[in-house]
Amino acid sequence: MLETKQLRIFKTIVDVGSFTRAGEHLGLSQSAVSQQVRGLEDAVGVPLLLRAGKGTRPTHAGELLLHCARQVLAKLDEVERLLGEQGEGHTGALRVCAPEPACAYLMPPVLATLRTRFPRIEVRVANAHPEATLARLAAADVDVGLVPMSVEPERVRVLQIGRDELVAIVPRDHPWAGRRCVTTRDFEDEPLVLYDRQSPITTLTLEWLLADGVFPRVALEIEQLEGLKRAVRAGIGVAVVPAWSVGAEVAAGELTALGLGDVGLSRAWAIVYVDSQPQPATLRAFVQVCAEVLPPVLSGLR
Repeated sequence: MLETKQLRIFKTIVDVGSFTRAGEHLGLSQSAVSQQVRGLEDAVGVPLLLRAGKGTRPTHAGELLLHCARQVLAKLDEVERLLGEQGEGHTGALRVCAPEPACAYLMPPVLATLRTRFPRIEVRVANAHPEATLARLAAADVDVGLVPMSVEPERVRVLQIGRDELVAIVPRDHPWAGRRCVTTRDFEDEPLVLYDRQSPITTLTLEWLLADGVFPRVALEIEQLEGLKRAVRAGIGVAVVPAWSVGAEVAAGELTALGLGDVGLSRAWAIVYVDSQPQPATLRAFVQVCAEVLPPVLSGLR
């Protein structure tokens, strides 16, 4: 007999590409994940996953099971939410997806407020780039996304909730440290610590530089924003990040933040979700809290 837990673990392995990352995502050891997969393969009688280099991909049988597992798990989650709506107050599970920096810096104040007002709502947070978030919404893997408004998704409700600013960061003893802003030309002779290539942060940064014919000298690429900030503090190079992600370091005097150009480089953020009727109360509660909490966080006023 197939078990829901096994299906969720199997789907997560395929989504994130490895047993190790699936375990980290689910809060399980790699041995526990492997044991569940072996149990699932024993139950169906065929191999479901193949190791390919450092990653993992489904076999043909695994692809068939994945398609069915997504549908089954989406239906089970839907039933859980609908039954939760029948109880007293806002009750049920809500699956949220956002880019890694947003999960680390924007989601905590939202979740803290949501927990205070609606303690019976269970929130599950996953991180993914905006395009992957929209794909997961379309596949009913998540209920709502928080993304920079760099795309025009179809069949999805888009609610703009605020704007943020990208800033250059340097160590406090850097020659730029006494300035208010920097230009694209200032980056010509500076090594650049670059965030994840798939991130809108990097896309906007490179577009801004290349539009003026500035080809940056990349000293380091890194996928974690905390690691990027440490690299800048260590003097490896300068970087561009959202202003809200370096408030603590700037306040402590560890880093200096500078505007980009005379007018700055900003972007809009939005809550995105499938526009269905009626909307679950859990989703309405989350949207309400985001609309109240995030604008001052994004603008750097909090």
